[in-house]
Amino acid sequence: MSRLTPRSDWPRSAFYWFYFSALGALLPYWPLYLRLRGFGPRALGDLMALLALSRVVAPYVGGALSDRLGHRLTVVRGGALLALVCFLTIPYAHGFMTVAAAMMTFSFFWYATLPPVEASTLAFHGDRYGRIRLWGSIGFIVVVLGLGPVLDRFGAAAVVPVIAVLLFGLWLATLGLAPLAPPAATSVRRPIQRGLLPFLVACFLMQVSYGPYYTFYSLYLAHYGYSNAAIGALWALGVICEILVFWQAGRFFAHFRESRLLAFTLALAVVRWIMIALFARSWPLLALAQTFHAFTFGLYHAVAVRIVSRYASPGAKARAQAIYGSAAGAGAAVGAALSGYLWVALGREGMFLAAAAVAAVGFVIIARHQIVAGEPAV
Repeated sequence: MSRLTPRSDWPRSAFYWFYFSALGALLPYWPLYLRLRGFGPRALGDLMALLALSRVVAPYVGGALSDRLGHRLTVVRGGALLALVCFLTIPYAHGFMTVAAAMMTFSFFWYATLPPVEASTLAFHGDRYGRIRLWGSIGFIVVVLGLGPVLDRFGAAAVVPVIAVLLFGLWLATLGLAPLAPPAATSVRRPIQRGLLPFLVACFLMQVSYGPYYTFYSLYLAHYGYSNAAIGALWALGVICEILVFWQAGRFFAHFRESRLLAFTLALAVVRWIMIALFARSWPLLALAQTFHAFTFGLYHAVAVRIVSRYASPGAKARAQAIYGSAAGAGAAVGAALSGYLWVALGREGMFLAAAAVAAVGFVIIARHQIVAGEPAV
């Protein structure tokens, strides 16, 4: 397949924009909507865990289908449309089980769209990956900043139509994508090397540590009197810093080994969660902690997908990205589920201190098991 032209960056950028714009509405504000629906901390944590659980299965299913069937674009377009249809059932769902089912089906199809696009972008736009992917961060910022004042005025239920519109936009963006490259013919049995197990465990633990943040950070700030607009501003600050790192990610790779960069992001996550736990009443210190998102998410993600792409077999790029996505999804699910119980057992601050301890374990694993260069898995 011929090299894609720079013009084809724009449909990909639009895909990332709508995908992560929906995430910008979901992560900060969906717990507020669930609280409005009457769910308490434990039920809320379980619902967010089920939402994250879709990330365990969906990325691998989407990646495996696109690799084995060779119809990556069909998987992406179909997943985007089904995600929209399933999401529209949520306002009509009542009770924990029906809401959980609606959330899991919507998120399953939504998450399944990303690995084929990630694999294709890394394969044909690897040198520009950060600059294409940053449009997702820009979309996240626009939504998280704009939606906070809207919810202050109209209530948490307004998040539902906003996400529906963004999912519709995601489906439209898939219609503009150029055909995604079919996988190379291969008899791969292992998409990535076994030696990357410590890396996957560390990624799992990083996402576990993010559980309290993704599930309860907005409610945590609301408890201390922050408005939805202020909460949105703090979320957006972190993503603004993330964009700067995505833009300049290549400079980090030129000067530092990937394993050291990964260890650094985990160490900084420890500091970040401790600051959130101890200085919730201090806006300047909370803002400082949010700037660390540039590294604990932006640099971490750029390093992770680069490692996965490097050690993936030629015909299993999407499956390799899906394995990473599944490890991250499992961590997010465990972290979300535990956070509800930690909130009750240890209190709000103790919950974030526990997150710091989890990130510290991930740091130790990477520090003791360096990622060693080698041939891709076969």
